[in-house]
Amino acid sequence: MERRRNILDMIGNTPLLSLDQGLTDSNCNFFVKPEFINPSGSIKDRIAKYMIEKAEEEKIINPGYTIVEASTGNTAIAFSFVGKVMGYNVKIFMPAEVGEDEKLQTMNLYGAEVVTVDTEQQAVGQDSSVHGGSIEVLPRKKCLEFEEENEQVWWARQFNNPHNSGAHRETTAREILEQTEGKIDAFVASVGTAGTLVGVGEALKKENPDIKIIGVEPAGFPWIQKGRGGINVIEGIAGGLLLDAIEIVDEVIVLKNEEAVEMANYLVQKEGLFCGISSGANVLASLKTSQKYPGLKNIVTVLPDRRDRYFTVKRYTT
Repeated sequence: MERRRNILDMIGNTPLLSLDQGLTDSNCNFFVKPEFINPSGSIKDRIAKYMIEKAEEEKIINPGYTIVEASTGNTAIAFSFVGKVMGYNVKIFMPAEVGEDEKLQTMNLYGAEVVTVDTEQQAVGQDSSVHGGSIEVLPRKKCLEFEEENEQVWWARQFNNPHNSGAHRETTAREILEQTEGKIDAFVASVGTAGTLVGVGEALKKENPDIKIIGVEPAGFPWIQKGRGGINVIEGIAGGLLLDAIEIVDEVIVLKNEEAVEMANYLVQKEGLFCGISSGANVLASLKTSQKYPGLKNIVTVLPDRRDRYFTVKRYTT
C-alpha cells in the first residue's frame, strides 16, 4: 500500500480529463485538469507549497515566521493550509468586497488570521466580474507595512514572485506535456496574477513555439488585452507577472460574468465537475479558440477551483 508523508504530497499530479464532445461540433479535443481536487480546493496549493519551499531553500524564512499575503480567496486559503501544515503563522489581508463567509471560515479553520480591507476603488466591473489585481492594491500595501514593521515576517508577493510561475513551469506544464505526450495545440488560462499562464506558457513554448497561449479576462478588466498601457503598475505593489504575460500570450479572450457562470453550471450539471466560475470561463474560451482556429486538434485548460467558493456570490473572479 502506498503511504504518503503528509497531506502536502497530494498537491499536484492532477489527471487530464476529456470533455464531452457534445459541447461543440468541432473536431477538436478539449482537455481539462481538475485543479479543484488539490487538498484545499484550488490550483493555488501548487504555488503556496512551491513558494514556501523555495523561501526555505533560500533561507528567507524558518518555521515560526509569519507568512503574509493579499488575496481574493484561493491563494489565501492555499497559504493558510500549506503554511500552517509547514509550521508557519499565516496572516491574510483580503479585500472586503470578496470576503464571502465561506472563504473566511475556511481560512479561520486552517488557523490563519484574516484581516478584511475596504478598498478605495471600484472593485466590481459592470457585469460583476472581478480582477484580483484591481482590488488587491490596498491589501498589498498592508502586507508591505506589516512586513516592514515586524521581524520574522515574509510577504509571499504572489503577484511578482518568480516562484509563482516557477511552480507551474515545474509541475503543471510538465504534467500537461507528459499527459498529452506533447500533442497539444493550445493552452488556455484565466489571468489573475498570471502565474499559471506565464509558467505553463513559457514551458510549452519552449517545447513547441507554435503552441498557442490564450489568456482569459473578465469583461470589466481586460488589462492584458490592452497591453502595457492597460496594466496598473505600482513599484513593489502591482504589475509583476502581468507584464510577463503580455510577452507570452498569443491572444486574449474577454468574457462576461454571466457567460462564465453559465458554462460553470454546465460543467457541474452535465460533466459532474464541481468547479468554480473561472473554470467555466476557461472552458468557454477554449471553445471560442477552437472556433477561431479550426485546425487545432488538442486544447488544454485548467479548472482552478471548487464551486463551493461561489455559494454566496456567483461571479467570475480571477
